[in-house]
Amino acid sequence: MDYEEDKRKGEMSKTSFIFIIVLCLLAIGAVSYLAISGMSAKVKDDDNTSSKNKTYSSNDSSYNSSITEPDFDMPEPSSSVGKTESEIPYEAEDSSESKKNESPNFMMPVDGNIIKGFSDSSLQYSATYSDMRLHTGIDIACKTGTDIKSATDGTVVSVEESATLGRVISVQYSDEFIIKYCGFESLNVKEGEEVKCGTVLGTSGTIPSEANDQPHIHIELYNNNQAVSPIEVLGLN
Repeated sequence: MDYEEDKRKGEMSKTSFIFIIVLCLLAIGAVSYLAISGMSAKVKDDDNTSSKNKTYSSNDSSYNSSITEPDFDMPEPSSSVGKTESEIPYEAEDSSESKKNESPNFMMPVDGNIIKGFSDSSLQYSATYSDMRLHTGIDIACKTGTDIKSATDGTVVSVEESATLGRVISVQYSDEFIIKYCGFESLNVKEGEEVKCGTVLGTSGTIPSEANDQPHIHIELYNNNQAVSPIEVLGLN
């Protein structure tokens, strides 16, 4: 009986040992399974994250997860880009401003040489009076009956007869300046008339105080009633 009891105890011990080994193997397997599953899940998650950050080249499959394309605000192209000069609208200047910057146009009243210049300080010889005297104008040679033209735009402020200068037409072309044309034979304008540069004022005749000089017209320029040089101010030559 003792033998049978020892035999059962030996078989039970053997069975218990085998059971314990099986449990250990199962535990090891379970732990291994869990470890492998966790690593697979982590790898999969990393792959998903990496795929979101990939920037692929248009030419190959290489990518750089740390480089992103910058956003640029492109400027709007000018409406005149690519257009020819004739297609670009012309913007007219302010007419009032243009007029301020315009200089008056001047021209010689007749075609001829200046035979006597302006002098308000030094004396010049007078063939008519056979003496030396001031000459507050300029003399331009021309044949009698030559058309005398206005040297600039302006208004005829007076038409008068002078004992020394003959028939005289005075034209005002600014608030300060008046031009006197002397020695007319005939007149084409009257007082108050507007004239343009080149308007024929009349024809040349005789200047009593300069009658012994060769035929010419006499011109005087006044700035606020002060005689000044027509050559210097108007640029006549």
